[in-house]
Amino acid sequence: MEGYIELPICTIRYRLSGQGPAVILVHGYLENLEIWEDIVPDLEQNYTVLRVDLPGHGKSVCKLQTISMDLMADSISAVMTNLDIKKAFMVGHSMGGYTTLAFAERYPNWLNGFCLLHSSANADSSEKRQSRMNDIETIKNGGKRDLVYLSIPRLFANQNLEKMDDLVDKFIKIGLNTTDKGIIGALQGMAQRPDRNHVIENATIPVFFIFGKYDNLITMEVAKTLIERHKKARTVILNNSGHMGFVEEKNQTTAAITSFLTQVFS
Repeated sequence: MEGYIELPICTIRYRLSGQGPAVILVHGYLENLEIWEDIVPDLEQNYTVLRVDLPGHGKSVCKLQTISMDLMADSISAVMTNLDIKKAFMVGHSMGGYTTLAFAERYPNWLNGFCLLHSSANADSSEKRQSRMNDIETIKNGGKRDLVYLSIPRLFANQNLEKMDDLVDKFIKIGLNTTDKGIIGALQGMAQRPDRNHVIENATIPVFFIFGKYDNLITMEVAKTLIERHKKARTVILNNSGHMGFVEEKNQTTAAITSFLTQVFS
């Protein structure tokens, strides 16, 4: 089932399928709810799967210039309320992980647990923040195509690029369909987001990490620091993935998420 939620400043598209305990899949930057197509069939056999287009991405529009992670979290809560989903397990990819942490901070009683998929609780470094500002200028100067063609291949492990060129092309098309306004809003929102390591530290629900060994964005050095800091979180390392484990190692990622869900809902 596909539907839309009309909010004062946003219109949010969602898809709902399956039956059982609720699982919410939250996509990342330059993505939309369609990125999850490969793993949904496995999950919806035992779970109600909710996917959303975050504000400014896919077919979800937003009137604001800055699309904060808090706003993204609030948009998911609005969809949950509309669908009468009172509690769920959330999986957030990359920017979707930042959104998941914002959600966990704002709506802690609405989650049974959460998984950060190729994501981090750290705030942007000054260098990363400046990089996002540079990307905003690129978009404002009409360079979306250049930005997308540069950004998407970096999401894959270098050794996977050639053999997964069809997937790279698929994600480039999704990125190109993201509006300039949505890209700028998300970049500003990510640059302004706070450090949320405390959300993991204070969590009373299960927390999970999935990292890629060859991730160009969340390097193993960063991943190991997070793992060491958050010893109570359960971690899976994908040995042949970059930043896109749900397509680079679909079976392994699905197995990991299913294992997490069994632990949470058993």
